[in-house]
Amino acid sequence: MNEALLVLTFAILAYYFIIFGKVARSVVTLLIALVLMAIRIVEGLDLRNIGEVVDFNTLGLLLGMMIIVHILKGTGFFEYLAISAIRISRGRFWLLFGFLMILTALTSAFLDNLITIILLSPVLFLILDTMEVNPVPFFLFAIFVDNIGGMSTLIGSPLNIVLGSISGLSFNDFLKNMGPVAVLVFVIVFFLFKRYIHIDEKAKEKLKNLMNVDPKRSITDPAVLKKSLIVFFSTLVMFGLHSVVEVELSLIALIAACVLLLLLGRNFEKVSEGVDWDSLFFYVGLFIISYSLEKIGAMEALANFFKIFSFNEYLFVLVVVWFSIFANAFLSAVPATLILAPTLKILISQGFPTSLWWVYAASANLGTNLTPLGAVQNIVGLSLLERYTHHTVSFKEFLKTAWSYMFIPFIVATLYSFIIF
Repeated sequence: MNEALLVLTFAILAYYFIIFGKVARSVVTLLIALVLMAIRIVEGLDLRNIGEVVDFNTLGLLLGMMIIVHILKGTGFFEYLAISAIRISRGRFWLLFGFLMILTALTSAFLDNLITIILLSPVLFLILDTMEVNPVPFFLFAIFVDNIGGMSTLIGSPLNIVLGSISGLSFNDFLKNMGPVAVLVFVIVFFLFKRYIHIDEKAKEKLKNLMNVDPKRSITDPAVLKKSLIVFFSTLVMFGLHSVVEVELSLIALIAACVLLLLLGRNFEKVSEGVDWDSLFFYVGLFIISYSLEKIGAMEALANFFKIFSFNEYLFVLVVVWFSIFANAFLSAVPATLILAPTLKILISQGFPTSLWWVYAASANLGTNLTPLGAVQNIVGLSLLERYTHHTVSFKEFLKTAWSYMFIPFIVATLYSFIIF
């Protein structure tokens, strides 16, 4: 009992710093996790058992994709796509903005959400600054679309990567079950946004000043781009076939990253700045804390809480959906998933249908849009907004804006969950 109370205290302390702390959350989380290992109060929590504690499949997948994306980013490929969208739209704002948001959603489906918002921001700010319009609603909407696009594939968001690793669901499973939901939600929020936002004719005329920009000038190294795209698309194909060839996603990503480095004559030191080490060490700490909570029975207790509502299927699904939405909104996606995914695994092992995974995936991914705390890319996106435009978005303003666009998608996720469950 004392051991369980101590673990729970450490976990609450870690989550406090994750949500409210002003110090580096990755350092604090890893420190607390290492202290838990050092005091040896949790059975099996030691270095000899580290492979059972830390999910290296998730970490390897993230590391491999970070290296590939970093190299691809340096070629100017994403800027090329964005500027091409401007020329294709012929200066028509809503057509252009639609292209950019589709590009954002597709990019976030196959790359890290954080990378996507970093790549999109300079182009979006350039367009909005040229038009002299308030950038806040447009950039907040881009963050929402980034998260919506990421929900469609296993590699689209860290949440899905962790969920896929715990559940054993494949790349194709995510694409088949979450892809249609992501498309439907994207269409809904885009037309809601278009209805609420008005652009005057003077602003639209100013957009045509960007028509003369040549997208080919964005490509800094055609040879590197060619090799990078071949490796990148080959990696995506192998992700789709990984259940057939029976090779872990992490191994596919890491092999691809190593092949690309060899093709370009580079080593790990040269690409180390493109690796988000903070996130990787943060996840290591979270895996250790999550393992500790599981060992003291926290996930079992949460599973029993959900089972209270199982006398009515609709009520049960409703509780799971909205609990997942708010847990991910306020605890952040990966920390919440490392608690709730093992809980769902317990319920499924006790006879609940495997469709619970999709109930959680839909609601959790959409829940990340509700607050700035929902995902790392939300926080980074707001920082970019402040850096580029000197506009500060408060927690309340973000929540209010998100609720106006996400309420209908939340209802869609609920109805989808009723149907699939």
